[in-house]
Amino acid sequence: MKPSPSNSQLKRRDFLQTGALAGGAVLASLSPARFAHAASSNETLKLALVGGGGRGTGAANQALTTGRPLKLVAMAELFRDKADGAIASLKAQHGDKVDVPEDRIFLGFEGYKKAIAACDVVILASPCVFRPAMFEEAVRQGKHVFMEKPVAVDAPGIRQVLAAAAEAKAKNLKVGVGLQRRHKPGYIETVKRIQDGALGQILYARTFWNMGTARAMAPRKPEWNELEYQLHNQFYFAWQCGDIHVDQGLHNIDVINWIKGSYPIRAMGVAGAEVRRGKDAGSLFDHFAIEYEYEDGSRLFAQNRQIPGCFDYVAECAHGTQGEVEMINERNIFKITGKNAWKYEPEKPLINPYQREHDDLFRAIFENEAYNEAERGALSTMTAIMGRMAGYSGKKIEWQDALASNTPFVVPPKSLQDTPPLLPDQNGAYPLPVPGRYNPL
Repeated sequence: MKPSPSNSQLKRRDFLQTGALAGGAVLASLSPARFAHAASSNETLKLALVGGGGRGTGAANQALTTGRPLKLVAMAELFRDKADGAIASLKAQHGDKVDVPEDRIFLGFEGYKKAIAACDVVILASPCVFRPAMFEEAVRQGKHVFMEKPVAVDAPGIRQVLAAAAEAKAKNLKVGVGLQRRHKPGYIETVKRIQDGALGQILYARTFWNMGTARAMAPRKPEWNELEYQLHNQFYFAWQCGDIHVDQGLHNIDVINWIKGSYPIRAMGVAGAEVRRGKDAGSLFDHFAIEYEYEDGSRLFAQNRQIPGCFDYVAECAHGTQGEVEMINERNIFKITGKNAWKYEPEKPLINPYQREHDDLFRAIFENEAYNEAERGALSTMTAIMGRMAGYSGKKIEWQDALASNTPFVVPPKSLQDTPPLLPDQNGAYPLPVPGRYNPL
């Protein structure tokens, strides 16, 4: 069964109308910049990288591997060692396609503005708490954008992204968002079959990102202050990454939103920190179990867990009146059982969706195709944020209340000398939200 156009359009219209009210001032402040043009086949476009961590370096590598005439010319980072490491790694892989001299390495919290000014296309891969302001600036300057997910950590940031997304569309700017499942052939074929009715009417869906600890924390260095320590451990501090339900669960949730062609109207559930507590444990929950409800009454049950020694499972499943589907990304399993049984036969050679999302973006830039993933990236990010609100608070959260919230999740720092958004107690433990007491709105 194909998603109902009226339902999909209603959810999009309601979201954008509400977002426009709160984000109108942002949109009005975007000054006219040079409008984007289609690059000719032999024109070399200038690329800038904002954020030199692993994902940023990977994204820049994929951009430079598209076969398009591109040159990395600028880098913005908070820390010089990360900037140098990213440039050296990319230079080793791409030679003279990397030309970032000393005067185009921009450090500090405002460095992204200068990097954007030096390029035609910018990759935004710093912690997502900074993403809305950076995306807004790129659009203001009239630049094409690839930005990693999540695109924000709170509703004010989502509205900022939506306003800039609308302006990007008006300026013919191309925008990619790092939800790479949308570019993987197995997902594309499976979702198409589901939308064509392979499962019948969707009754409910289940998603899982259950695993051990994602990565080790960077140990403290004597020369770092508290904020520098937290910035070097972005995935252990929810104020930077949005917590695990937003940072990781977003991928799964986006697949179900894609299948449904709409966004949930409310969320409720449980979450907490069972083992992730104490000194140097960061400030994250280690488990979420959130139930989302869509307008048609169907449900999504979304689990996230980061606890070592437990059963690992990362997948998206949907259940309908005529069958069910299981999608396991890392194993290339896409299997429908029931009346319309089918199994995806992986393409040979396998297509890397991280590469394909850049191939698609730069094809759009060079061939002047309409291309803007910012709106749906923001809407799915908002879905995950609503789930975090429900888990943190223990309350039932309505979509309209969540997206209209004017309470920032955090006020981002503007200097390395700023006091961090949260501080450890006398025992070195960081505070966590308490369900039943925490007010997300």
